[in-house]
Amino acid sequence: MPNPRHRSKRLSRILVVTLLSALTVVLVWLIGSTWLLNSQWLPQQISRIEGVEVRWSTAQSLHPGRWEVENLYLTLEDDRMPVTVDARQATLSLSLLGLLRGELHIKALEASGLRRLTVGDMALEAEGQLKIKDTQFSRDALAVPHLSLDIHHGRLMRPSDQATLARDIQLDANATLKSVSTANIPPHELIASLLGALSAQLTIDAQADAWDVFMPYLQALPWLTLDGNGALKGELALDAGTLQPGSLLTLTASVLRLSMDEQRLTPHSSDSPRWITPDSSPSLHTAVGEGHVRLAAEGDELTFSTQLNDVVLADSQPYADDTQLRLAARIPNQRLDRLDLPTGATLELQGQVNRLDMLDRYLAGTFDGQGISLDGNGQIEASVTLRDARPHRASLSIQAPELSAQLLDINAQGSGLLTAQLTPEEAIEATLTFIGATLRHHERTLLTDATITLNTRSPIDPVQAREDATARLTWQSARLPDISVLQPYLSAVLPDPAPLQLLNGQATSRGQLDITTQQMHGDIHLAGEQLTTRWQHGEQKGTLESNAQLTLVIRQAALDGTALDISGSRLRWQVADTDASTEQLQSTLLLREGRFQRAETNDANRVSGEFALEGSVQRLGFLNAFLPSAHGLRLAGNGQLFAEGAFRDDRLLAPTRLRVNANQLEVGFLDYLATGRGELTAQLDSAGHAQLSLGIPHFTLTRQDDDQPHLEGRHFALTTQTDRFSEVLASPEPAYFTTRIALPITQVPDFTRYNRYLPEEAGIRLLGGQASLTSEWLLEGLTAEGEINLRAFGADLALLDQRLKGDVELHLQLDEGDLDARRFNADDSFLRLENVFRHSADGTQDAGWWVQLSLDNALLEWRDPINLTSDLRLGMRDTGLLARLFLARARESGWLGRLLNVRDINGDAKLHIDGERIRLYDLTLTGGPLLLQADVTLAEKQANGALYARIGALGTGVELIDSEPDLKVFQPRRWFERWREATRFPKP
Repeated sequence: MPNPRHRSKRLSRILVVTLLSALTVVLVWLIGSTWLLNSQWLPQQISRIEGVEVRWSTAQSLHPGRWEVENLYLTLEDDRMPVTVDARQATLSLSLLGLLRGELHIKALEASGLRRLTVGDMALEAEGQLKIKDTQFSRDALAVPHLSLDIHHGRLMRPSDQATLARDIQLDANATLKSVSTANIPPHELIASLLGALSAQLTIDAQADAWDVFMPYLQALPWLTLDGNGALKGELALDAGTLQPGSLLTLTASVLRLSMDEQRLTPHSSDSPRWITPDSSPSLHTAVGEGHVRLAAEGDELTFSTQLNDVVLADSQPYADDTQLRLAARIPNQRLDRLDLPTGATLELQGQVNRLDMLDRYLAGTFDGQGISLDGNGQIEASVTLRDARPHRASLSIQAPELSAQLLDINAQGSGLLTAQLTPEEAIEATLTFIGATLRHHERTLLTDATITLNTRSPIDPVQAREDATARLTWQSARLPDISVLQPYLSAVLPDPAPLQLLNGQATSRGQLDITTQQMHGDIHLAGEQLTTRWQHGEQKGTLESNAQLTLVIRQAALDGTALDISGSRLRWQVADTDASTEQLQSTLLLREGRFQRAETNDANRVSGEFALEGSVQRLGFLNAFLPSAHGLRLAGNGQLFAEGAFRDDRLLAPTRLRVNANQLEVGFLDYLATGRGELTAQLDSAGHAQLSLGIPHFTLTRQDDDQPHLEGRHFALTTQTDRFSEVLASPEPAYFTTRIALPITQVPDFTRYNRYLPEEAGIRLLGGQASLTSEWLLEGLTAEGEINLRAFGADLALLDQRLKGDVELHLQLDEGDLDARRFNADDSFLRLENVFRHSADGTQDAGWWVQLSLDNALLEWRDPINLTSDLRLGMRDTGLLARLFLARARESGWLGRLLNVRDINGDAKLHIDGERIRLYDLTLTGGPLLLQADVTLAEKQANGALYARIGALGTGVELIDSEPDLKVFQPRRWFERWREATRFPKP
């Protein structure tokens, strides 16, 4: 049996040998591994793995396969997705079997002092720890079952341009990348595979630039730029490359800048409309303010939003402040590589706008470049939805205490509200509402204190806007402070110079105008009190004060002023009756047709048109401006008016007609006035010939300024015409007119009215009786001719102190008349007295006596009283009545009266009548045995003169002194000749 002692020694040697061997192995391992790790042989061997590079400065092995290294650099070189880890210290555990097979299998990696972690074009520099486990790096596969990152004071960079994306990063992240085969896979497929295998959760807190963080997400919105630096915070969860609900990334910045470039708001298709952005206008809009940016996974959508507060909006200069702005975009939530980048966005705005002219760029291109321009300030609310790089929907509301809008030289100003919207049909609809507004056109104030609404609609395409834009202008409760501002519009459709002028007065107004790019239509209502207007034609003019109501119907009005249709317009006005100031004379005119055109030539604007007019007119005196004043023609009255015609180049065209059915017609002619119910017509038959005709079936006739009873008659007719109508329009010279007047049947109820034509002191007076009168006149220029026939039956007359009664017939044949002087040739006129008898105390005598005086070389001046110089031819039944009229003895002595009564008397004389006396001289009467010569003057109600009478061989002379006869029986003929020579009886 072995000695126990020897057995004990052998065990001790074995133990020693074993310990020595183990110690030797450890020493060899320590020495060998130290040499291998620090000689760079092992990193070089690892780097022989295709696509893998590993470096460190120093290392030590804690046990086989696990090393503590300094300055670790580990990279997977792959152009598709390079990965780099650069750390000051790291604990590295590698699979030795994997290394033997040519694979880099990291069992564990704990890195601190992380200099850079690069994945693709992103590089992270930070203080903190990186941990990965069971990670496989190779050209054929990549797997990271577990990755955790806990860093602070980090900085995220983009190596391609050395841009710092974030700084001061605090990051806590855990991620898992399932094994992905990377062999021979194109880059885009590799990225898709990596994202599909990636799941992660991370919490981040950093300082970042909004552009760098969010613009990649918004790269499909090239018109949008987001700038600003602020605090970035996030809680993100990723599963198989897809952000999970609840994931949130926010950036809060004290100064955030949002920019939009309108010039880049272009559609994908060239056939689609463009956003209205005039090249001359600033296209870049900026919003600067405090705010935050938010990216979140909500349900099945990813939402992006930007909220700015205390924003200042500007293009070339600020136009809004104290504003809140929000920009939002949404897309379906999918794997990150499959996200549809947002092509649309919603912009919302609230705040204070102080420069509304910034909206002009969107509206000024309408109406052929004469669109809407705005000015003012107020509270703004707006929202815009952009789709496919162009506006899809939009709304705007501005409450402005000071708002001004201009459209087609029409300017409205006041406090109001602007609302606008962009419809899906790519049209802008805007509404402007003014309260207490002022409306101006071409710097003329048309309306004040008005409630004005302007509605517009315009395609957003500039070309279509110039063709299809529309607007509606409505106003209520407005005041027109001065009607004279309407004169230019009235003159546009009246001849030049305008016969009607609006002088002054105020009116109220309401109306509506629909406007397109070529024309407008609508209606305008005006109502005014104490409006002063003036009619003027040539040298004639007159003013009229009235109340008026106008409804102007604009069926069509070309914006270039070439055409105007106001058919259906109505004018009503009231004028105070001069005889009853409390009564209002009302007239109404309806323009059934009113179409006007204007043609611009080299020398003038020429107006033409057609019209049809009807209505009731209370003041027909407006026609007097076209009548010859030298004929005394003037019209007054009221009635129903009808007119139709046309004009061209400010000249009326034939046929043009005017008709008035007058309820009360007053016609002045010469010194007379005819009144009654009648009809008036005026017409232009040819280019030069115009005629005015009127008739009064039953009329009354008075002399101007005559308070005696009126004459009454039937079938009064007056016609005035001209063959020089063009000259009449310029000035109604009397030489251009011919007037005919007919009074066929006239009753004179009081014959004494004609005493006004006789010298009041001549002793001849009309005492009573009735008469009838007919008269016709022809007035040509300033010359006249006419005929007057007067018949009176049983008329009472006074000759000095004697009274006569009989029938009177007067025929005046007047020609070669001078209207200015009222002087006429009265040849062939005569006065005939029939059935004359003298009243006496003993009864009547001399019944059936007659006398006729015929005028030759007669000159008549029509005055009050008349002036008449004429040669007379006389014929009378006998001389008895004359002897008894002038000789009291003949009246008292029957034998003397019979002696002086000679029948069948004829003779001649000269007659002169003026305002004081009647002279009958060179009178010679013969008949049978009688010869009578006389010179007699009737004046101061006395007869003075002398006569010589010879009957056969007996002669006698008589001298009348104050109507007292003194007989001369001694040489009476010689006495008469001496008396005539001595008195030198004056001849006119």
